[in-house]
Amino acid sequence: MTYTPPEQPQQGGYQPYQPATGNQYGGYAAAPASTSKKLSMWGLILGISSIIIPIFLNAIAGGVLSGIGLAKEPQGRMMAIWGIVTSVLGFIWGFIFWPIVVFGLLFAAIAESGAY
Repeated sequence: MTYTPPEQPQQGGYQPYQPATGNQYGGYAAAPASTSKKLSMWGLILGISSIIIPIFLNAIAGGVLSGIGLAKEPQGRMMAIWGIVTSVLGFIWGFIFWPIVVFGLLFAAIAESGAY
């Protein structure tokens, strides 16, 4: 029995390893991070407007938009935090402002009628 060596690869027979390019996971890659600041900005605008014009709807909408912006928009983090702060302050200010207005109007109506 004679020994026959295995065949040697010819020049260029083996290809060097080349890593796959592009998406290796069949189109299921994570979505790129958002660089938008729209939700955070609108939350801040509504938070500030809830302080200037004490309407509870502005404060609630500003808080919700700022909370979503805080979770989804890392670039607008500071605006979202300030939007939450101003929305909470606007909500508290609404609870202080409206009773003063209502009692002030009642007092003015009673004073005008001369009933006191």
